Amino acid sequence: MKLVFVSDKRLSEDTRLIKRLYRAESSDYTTGNFVFALQYLWFHEDKWLELVRIDNYEHEKGRAGVHIHKFGTPFVEFKEMNFTEAEQLILAVGEKIKQKILLGDYDGKN
Repeated sequence: MKLVFVSDKRLSEDTRLIKRLYRAESSDYTTGNFVFALQYLWFHEDKWLELVRIDNYEHEKGRAGVHIHKFGTPFVEFKEMNFTEAEQLILAVGEKIKQKILLGDYDGKN
């Protein structure tokens, strides 16, 4: 794989969005010629927490496709979307999880 793009952007004093895009040979573990990962990080209680990650890396016994990892749960949700759509979604989901944690209302499912 060859790195095409990387960005580590501060969204606020305590929030970051990291984006990585790679060009890959089409294979069984990718969905097309590009592999990407986006991470929504939040600095809470003296450490960076990954609240959300969206990527199209291989997952679950060789299953490929775009999927969403959420803080506090080992499960992922597969969802069709492109890189731009993933960026929009990760911002919304990350902010929602952050607010729910602050309110004491996050259980990893909602």
